[in-house]
Formats: sequence, C-alpha cells, structure tokens
Amino acid sequence: MKSVSRRQWSGWQRAVTGLTIGVLVVASWLAWRAVTATAPVIPSWTYDVGFGSSTPAVADGVVYVLGGELGENRMYALDAATGKQRWTRKLPNVPSIGYSDPVVAGGVVYTTSDGRMYALDAATGEQRWTYDTRNRAKVDFSPVVTGDAVYFSDDAGRVYVLDAATGKRRWSYENRDLVDITSSPVVAGDAVYFGDDAGRVHALDAATGKRRWSYETGYRAEVDSSPVVAGDAVYFDDDAGRVYALDAVTGKHRWTYRKHSLLDTIFSPVVAEGAVYFTASSMHALDAATGEQRWIDEIRGIPYSSVVLADGVVYAVHARKDEKRVYALDAATGTERWTHKFSGTLGGRYLDPVVADGVVYLSDDKENRVHALDAATGEHRWTYETGDRTFRPVVAGGVVYISTGHTVSAVKAPAG
Repeated sequence: MKSVSRRQWSGWQRAVTGLTIGVLVVASWLAWRAVTATAPVIPSWTYDVGFGSSTPAVADGVVYVLGGELGENRMYALDAATGKQRWTRKLPNVPSIGYSDPVVAGGVVYTTSDGRMYALDAATGEQRWTYDTRNRAKVDFSPVVTGDAVYFSDDAGRVYVLDAATGKRRWSYENRDLVDITSSPVVAGDAVYFGDDAGRVHALDAATGKRRWSYETGYRAEVDSSPVVAGDAVYFDDDAGRVYALDAVTGKHRWTYRKHSLLDTIFSPVVAEGAVYFTASSMHALDAATGEQRWIDEIRGIPYSSVVLADGVVYAVHARKDEKRVYALDAATGTERWTHKFSGTLGGRYLDPVVADGVVYLSDDKENRVHALDAATGEHRWTYETGDRTFRPVVAGGVVYISTGHTVSAVKAPAG
C-alpha cells in the first residue's frame, strides 16, 4: 500500500472539509429557497363581499369593489390600509342584465347594474344620480369617463353619453342593424370609436353623436376588442384573423395584415414606439405606419391574454397541450428573454398579466391562485392561494389587491 505524507493527508482533510462545508452551504441555501418559495402568503386583510363580481378599483386610499347577495349588487368602499368598510351601497341587480367593473374619477364612482348607470359619491356612497337605459339591455362594459362626460355602450347596439355632474343624457347613438357593440367605446380627441359584431368600426363626433364614418371589413367577422387610437390612426383586429389600420379622421383604409391563425378573437393590439404588437398563435410586431412585419415569435399555442408592454418587454400567456406559459420578449427584436411554464389549467378565462414594480402578476382562475414572477428573469417569487375564482389583480402602492368570487384581499408583495 502506498504511504501518504502528512502534507498530502492535511491537504485532503482541507479539501474534504471544504467540500463538506460547501455542500452544507448549498443545501442550506436550497432549503431556505424551498421554505421561502413555499411559505404561504398571508394577506394584510380580507373582506367578505358576498358574491364578488368585479375587479377592484383603487383610488385615494380606498378600494371599491362590487359584491352582494342574490337579487342585489352592493358597492363596497374599503380602507386600503386596513380593509375596514367605509361605506356600502345597495344596487338593484338582474343577473341577465349585467354589471361592470367600477371606475373612479373626480371623486365619483361609476358602475352599471340592472341596465342602469350609477354615479356614487366616492367619499360617502351617496347616490348622485342614476341613468336608466330603459331597454333592459346588458351593460357589461365599464364606462369611460373623460372630462365632464361619461360614455358607455350596451349590447342592444347603443352608445350613450351622459353629463358627468348630472347624469343627463347628452346624446345616444343606435346601430340601425341591431347588431351588438362588442367593447367599451374608445374616446380619443373629439371622436368616439367602437366596433360591432358585423365586422365594422365606427367613429362618432364626441360632442354631438353624429356618425363621422363607418368602416366595413367585408368579412362580417366580429370586432371583439376595443379599437386602439394612436397618433392619427385607428388599429383593430377581427375574427377573420386580420389586423387593420385606418385613418382616424376619415376612416380611410391604410393597411391590412393577415395573421397566421384565427385564434385571437378578443384581444386588442398594443401600439407603442411606432410598432403594433398583438398575439395569436404567435406574437407579432408590425410597423405601425406600413403594416410590415418587424418580427414574429413562433410560440404556437392558444393565446390566453392580450399582449402587455412594459419597460421594453412584451408579455403574453399561451397554452400548449396541458401546460401554459408566460412569455417575455424584447419589444424591439422579438428575442425571448424568458419563459415560465405552469402545469395544470392556468387561466380558465382570459386574464391579462399585470406588470408593476418589477413583478409580473398572473391570475389563475381555474386553480384559484395568483402567481408573482420576476419581470426581469421569470423566476417564481410567490403564489397566493385564493380558494375561489379570481379576478385580475390591481397593484397600488406596493400592495396587490385581489378580488375573488367572495372576498377582496390586500397582499403586501413579499420581497421574494
């Protein structure tokens, strides 16, 4: 047997000891990561709203959310820091007539219920006015409040404009063909834009309601998402798998881009920095002026969200077989920065990611969870188990407000 010198033995001892310490350090770090990754997220507060029915709105330290019981809706105003109820207001409700997420503007909360538009004092909950459409049509889309006017639409093909202070109708516009309006109206400059289920986009004068122009795609494919107005152009897509650009003033056709699939039917494009971003079975970026393709990412899956653009990165959710992935692509080049895979049934409904403070938040309303991912790396930070169907979260002041089928909760985002 070959002898071993004291120096060799001492060296081996140091090596083994160092390796042992290294293993222990790595094991400890992994154990710490496992504990922090699986540690339950405890909300700062949770409030029971009965049958929850909206995404929350957060303004001036108050959370506004719709809840209620069978046969009625209730608007709740909760202190954002403590969750204590400031006030609640009962609203009539016929479920088939629809309701919308609350909108807060100028010290007033606007919402729809039972085919009516309500304006409530944001501080007290007192009803300032209500407007009855009188046609019992659904008003499922949130109102748009700009300046002194409130714009909204119903599924009987009408657009309404009310005085924000009094609730008096200024004008209404009716689609003569009795086709559905398929999104909230978009107000830009002195015009109102909306699409319908007959494959058309319309522009109305915002002051008078007179039609300026209507553009018909020719395919009678629904325009299911809100048009996007950027610069002097209007951008939209339809169910026939096409993206369009029109002149915002005249409605004149500028260009059409045919997608690679028909999967995208309800997602509005995003326009920024001279580019149009949208998702179908792949994510695309087009030149906003010409419609020429800048890049395409061959994700090849079913889209589960709109494109969300933040800090030069586009995010979207796609499904492929029994898994769903969140993708983050460089907005300028389409280069993939990261992808995060979820197993199971992420996103039974279409829920867009929320990007705030370097974190991507994603609701999973099938498995009743909210996930938080690092926006730069895609690394999983935490998961909050809601225990119920979940609406899109709202982030304000470093707090994540999460509304479910029965509760609203405030989660102070862990550092991860």
